[in-house]
Amino acid sequence: MNLTSELGKTEYWFIAIFFILYLIYLGRVFWIARRLKTTARSSILKFFLRTIYFGLMLLALLNPSFGELNEATKAVSREIFFLVDVSKSMDATDIQPSRIEKAKFEINRVINQFPNDRIGIIVFSDEAILLSPLTFDRNAISLFVPKINTNLLTGGGSQINPALELAYNRFQKSKSKNKSKVIVLISDGEFSDEYDRNIIGQIKQNRINFFSVGIGTSEGSAIKEENTFKKDSDGNIVITKLDNSLLKKITNEAKGKYLEISNISNSLTELITEINLITSTISSNQQINVAVNKYFYFLIIALFLLGIDVFFTVRTFQL
Repeated sequence: MNLTSELGKTEYWFIAIFFILYLIYLGRVFWIARRLKTTARSSILKFFLRTIYFGLMLLALLNPSFGELNEATKAVSREIFFLVDVSKSMDATDIQPSRIEKAKFEINRVINQFPNDRIGIIVFSDEAILLSPLTFDRNAISLFVPKINTNLLTGGGSQINPALELAYNRFQKSKSKNKSKVIVLISDGEFSDEYDRNIIGQIKQNRINFFSVGIGTSEGSAIKEENTFKKDSDGNIVITKLDNSLLKKITNEAKGKYLEISNISNSLTELITEINLITSTISSNQQINVAVNKYFYFLIIALFLLGIDVFFTVRTFQL
């Protein structure tokens, strides 16, 4: 038998008060009986009876459960990979407080809308690394998102192919049978290479839902480096701008949807709506043993004994 609840301080105080008052009551009964030169042993029966049904009521409060009931459980969810650009251009401040900080804020906002889905995070610049595998654990995700920054990888440029390949391969290696898969690419679009059409073809062929989110402005801004700004080889301050042309090209080929975050628009609400429209599928099916709550058995017996106590009196004194 398992008890799913615990007695608190209040309950312990009531138990102590019950026994103290009852012992005082019994002491008074025996004292009177002694003065009247009669017996009070029969009142002990009442004491045991009341103690038993009082204890049964307390036990019922603890929600006792026993026995096992096999139930089939089905986890219905989507699998969502966020691919986040952490190249140095993401430190630009044309989006306040910076592109990378705004991206982190919006990722958290999207994640909070999908508490039952598996979430994973991949960061990339010249290479890509898996920051968080697909997981239902929101505590783990909440620890990983703040760690996203442009110092995670040493390369300063941005290559999209390693991130796409890593996300696709992780989906393929997943033991889950979930068919509702989503890739959300977040970048300013300043890639140093062309995308691999083969990997885009694989994403489309496997019906992986693809979204790209361009972050930045067409005016752009300089990139802060310590107490100065990043400069090119000629000593000129580098201005980074949102380049959505390649992002749109990749998205169109993947049959996905392009969205944008700038100073005048934020399409992440639309992203949440679009992901919600993707049908969740069964990702796991398993049998679990569930203990059945049987508190009412103890409560019924306690009420029965209470009825005996009320309707059947015990003569304590003979006058």
